Amino acid sequence: MPSPALSKSLFKLGLACPIRLKHALARPVLPRKSDEDEYMQLLARGGYMFEKLVRLYHPGEDMYSPKESHAEASARTIAKIKAGDCTLHETTFAHGDLMARCDMVRVTGNTLDLIEIKSASAEAEAKLVADPKELLKKSWEPYVVDLAYQVHVARLALKAAGIEKTIRAWFYLPNKLGVAGPEEVRGLFTLTENGAGGRPEVTYKGKAKPGDETSLIAILEATEAVAQAYPLEESIAEATSRLAGYVSSGHWPKPELGMKCKACEFNVPGQTSGYDLCWGTQARAEHHLFTLGYLGSLEYRNPGTVRRIVEQTAPRAPRITDLQDEDVAGDGPLQRGWKRQIMAVRTGRPFISPELVRDPAALLHCKPEHYPLFFLDYEGTRCALPSAPGCRPYGQVAFQWSCHVIDNPGASPRHVEWLDTENENPNTGFLESLRKLLGEQGSIYHWADYEVTVTRELADEIRDDASKADLVSWVDRNWGRGRGKNEIKSERTLDLLEISRAHFYDPAMKGSHSIKIVIPVVWKNPAIQKLFPKYAVDEKGQPVKSPYDALPALTLQDSAHGSLDLSKLDDLDVVKNGTGAMRAYEHLRYGLAAGDQAARRAIRRQLMRYCELDTAAMVMVWRYWLG
Repeated sequence: MPSPALSKSLFKLGLACPIRLKHALARPVLPRKSDEDEYMQLLARGGYMFEKLVRLYHPGEDMYSPKESHAEASARTIAKIKAGDCTLHETTFAHGDLMARCDMVRVTGNTLDLIEIKSASAEAEAKLVADPKELLKKSWEPYVVDLAYQVHVARLALKAAGIEKTIRAWFYLPNKLGVAGPEEVRGLFTLTENGAGGRPEVTYKGKAKPGDETSLIAILEATEAVAQAYPLEESIAEATSRLAGYVSSGHWPKPELGMKCKACEFNVPGQTSGYDLCWGTQARAEHHLFTLGYLGSLEYRNPGTVRRIVEQTAPRAPRITDLQDEDVAGDGPLQRGWKRQIMAVRTGRPFISPELVRDPAALLHCKPEHYPLFFLDYEGTRCALPSAPGCRPYGQVAFQWSCHVIDNPGASPRHVEWLDTENENPNTGFLESLRKLLGEQGSIYHWADYEVTVTRELADEIRDDASKADLVSWVDRNWGRGRGKNEIKSERTLDLLEISRAHFYDPAMKGSHSIKIVIPVVWKNPAIQKLFPKYAVDEKGQPVKSPYDALPALTLQDSAHGSLDLSKLDDLDVVKNGTGAMRAYEHLRYGLAAGDQAARRAIRRQLMRYCELDTAAMVMVWRYWLG
C-alpha cells in the first residue's frame, strides 16, 4: 500500500512532534482531543461563514471534488492555470508525496496570488491593508508556516508542469476595525453540517455582490514572511523532506517525553490514546506531574525539569511529590501555589489560609455594610461575522446573565435571570438590566475576570454615544475601566477564583481552581447540600458527587446526524465554559430552532437552568468558605 500524502495539517502535526504525525496515520484511528473540542468547532463555523463572505466579493470557480484523488485535483488546477487568468477556490496542488489544498488562487499574467482565508483577525485602516509587521509576532508563526508549506508545494507542482509564475502569499482576515453593512450580518448566513465530503455548507440569503464596498476583510501580504519562515531551525523544504521521509519509510524517531506531551491532542484519558502508547507505565497516576497547576511556568523558569523528573522516576509515573524544594523555591504567588498543592497531596489535608480562617467575612467582602451580595455569571458569544449592522467582527454579544442575590445577612439566596434571544444586538439591554439589578451598593462576585472584561467592553462600545452617557458612567463607577497600567478597578467586584487560588486548595482539585473542580470538594459538606436540595440527586434519584451531575444531559438536535450536548461543558477555561451555551444560542437564533417555537422554549429553559447552576455554585463555595 502506498504511503499517504503529507498534507499541510499532517505537516503541522509533524513539526510539533513527529510522533503525533505517526499517531495521526495509525490504523485503527486513535482518539484525539480536537475531535471533541466544541469551542474550536464553534470557531471553525465562524471561519466557514467568513470564507463565504470573501467568496461573495471575490468570486471564482470552486475546484473542490470530494471523490477526486489529490493527483487528479492537482492536474485540474494546473490545467486551469495554464489556460490563463482565473480565480479558483479550494484548489489542490500535489507533487510526489506532498499535497496542499489552498483556499483561493488568483492568476493574473505571470503572477499567482496564493490566498489563505483565516478567521484569525487583524486591524486594517488605510485601503484595508493591515501592517505586515504583524506577521513577525510569535503568535502568527503557525499561520505563516502553514501558508509557507502551501507555497512550497504549489511551487513544486508548477515547476513540474513547466509553469513559471511569481508566487505572492496573502492572508484575508476579519478586520476588527471594520463594521458590518446591512448585507453582511451573521443572520444572513446559514451553516449546514455534513455537506459534500464532510465540509459544512454555507448559504447566503443577502444581496452583497462583487464590487460592493466592504470594510470587513483585512488584506495582509505574507510573501516576505513566508520566505523567511524557518521553523525548528530548518527551512520549510528541509522540514517537509524530513517528515515525508518518516511517512514513506515507516521509521520513526523515539518519542521524547516532556512538557509538550501535556497538551498533546492524542492525550485522551480513559481511552487507548497515542499519549499512552508513548508513555507506557508513566502515563497515568492520580497526582501525575502534569496535574501541577501552572506546570508550564515552572518549566519555563527551569527548562528541562519535566524531562528530568520523568527520567528519574521511570518506569513509574512521575508525580508532583517528586519535585524537589529547589524546583519550587521562592515566595511568589506561583511558588506558594505549588508548595500548597504538593503539601496537600503529601498530607492528604486541604489548605485553608489563616486569613480565610480568621476573618472570612472581611476577606470575602460580606460584612453587613457590603450587602446585598450578587453572584453573577454571564453567557456570551463572538463570531467572525458581526451580529448586526454597525457591529465589528468578533464583537461581544452578551445574551444572558444569571444572579443569585443575598439581600442581607442571614437571608436565603434568591435567583434572578435575564436572557435575550430576540434582538440582533442585545448588549445595551444587557447593561441596562444589570444596572437595574445591581444599583450602586453591594458586593459583586464573579469567578475569573470574564464578567468584568465583558461589562467594560460593552460600555466601551457605546462610550461615544451621548444618549448612553449615564449607562457608561454607571459601568465605570461599579465595574471599573481600562486595562493594564491604565486600569481603574472597582471596589465592588470580587473575583472568587483569585480567592480560591490564594487561600484554598484540596488534593482532589488536582491543580485546578475551575469552579467545577472546586464544587465536588465543597459538596461533600452536608450543610451545603441542604442549601440547594434540588441538586442533591440525579434523574434516577441517586446521590450525586457534584451538583452538576444532577442536571440531565440536554441535547439540542440539529438534524438526524448532528447534535449539541450541553452536558459536556468544560470550564477549565472561561470561554470554553460557555461553549454549550454559545452553540445553543446559535441554534436558537440562526439554526433550525429559529422557526420552531417549541424548540426555542426548550432551549431557553436549558440555557437558564445551566446558567442558574453556575451562580448557585458560587454561593455554595462562598458559604463553605464562611464555615
